[in-house]
Amino acid sequence: MKYIGVSRKRGQGRYYFIVEFTHKRKRYSMGYYKDSKEAAKAYDLFVIKNELDRKTNFFKKKLAY
Repeated sequence: MKYIGVSRKRGQGRYYFIVEFTHKRKRYSMGYYKDSKEAAKAYDLFVIKNELDRKTNFFKKKLAY
């Protein structure tokens, strides 16, 4: 159940998923999500939209958004 760019955190008795990563010495943070799959999709769309040279979880690089 591990997705690229997604990590699980615990706060106030609940788990939430955070999307953050570093690319070429720049830190990207895209927020908190209730579901890991939703967070992974947000990561993929961010990588594709900004044309970053990184692997994605679900989508291909040539996806039209």
